[in-house]
Amino acid sequence: MQKQVTWLAIPKMDCASEEQMVRMALGSFETVESIRIDLDKREAELIHQESDQDILQALMPHKLGTQLLFTKALEEGQVLQEESGLDRKILWQVLAINAGFFLIEEVASLLFQSLGIAADGLDMLADSLVYAMALFAVGSSLARQKMVSRLAGYFQLVLALLGLINVYLRVTQPHYLPIVTGMFLVSLMALLANSLAYYLIAKSKNQGLHMKASKIFTSNDILINLGLMLTSLLVAILQSPIPDLIIGFAIFVLVIRGAFKIISLSR
Repeated sequence: MQKQVTWLAIPKMDCASEEQMVRMALGSFETVESIRIDLDKREAELIHQESDQDILQALMPHKLGTQLLFTKALEEGQVLQEESGLDRKILWQVLAINAGFFLIEEVASLLFQSLGIAADGLDMLADSLVYAMALFAVGSSLARQKMVSRLAGYFQLVLALLGLINVYLRVTQPHYLPIVTGMFLVSLMALLANSLAYYLIAKSKNQGLHMKASKIFTSNDILINLGLMLTSLLVAILQSPIPDLIIGFAIFVLVIRGAFKIISLSR
């Protein structure tokens, strides 16, 4: 089959974790020769021999709104300036930040009695699992990649469901109040950690694909951290745990959605 160049629009691919998931999905095709992803424009360009519809169907389970822009035959001598994704050093650094803050926030959630902090810690774990899978994918067989995706997804799902059970228990027995100062400070630390992680990711891109600073500060993780800081203020003003319960529930639901996305990689 003749080689083709295909352009895809992926409008819901708004963070580096989802970029890695797209790369893993496209990498499952043996004849995909190169992949170039522009996270800023939310587009992917690849050289392949499979049907463009097969490529499109491989990304559909991730529910990123993938659309086929167009496909054309590869011209003789044409090559992509391939963007290989984050290098291993950057991946390890971002993985360490996320995994470290998972531990910090889970301990802090117990000390400061905050479900929101516990949920954000789990969101950090979710990101670290995706980066770990990206590192593991290098040189690994597709079968092993799928096995790791399945295990990581189910592990994340179990933790998130336990979190939702904790939300239910707190709702039925709402006789607690998060320690506001600790909750605010931990949220601020997580905000700084996420900003550092996305700075590392951004500087690893070549100039043409560099993410703008405004993109970094409007990312989902940053918004969650800001939401937690606001929640701590609401808890202080209202003297009620309800804001903490609400944001904790919302983040746990987001983590569950992410777990199903990871599990879908193993199918």
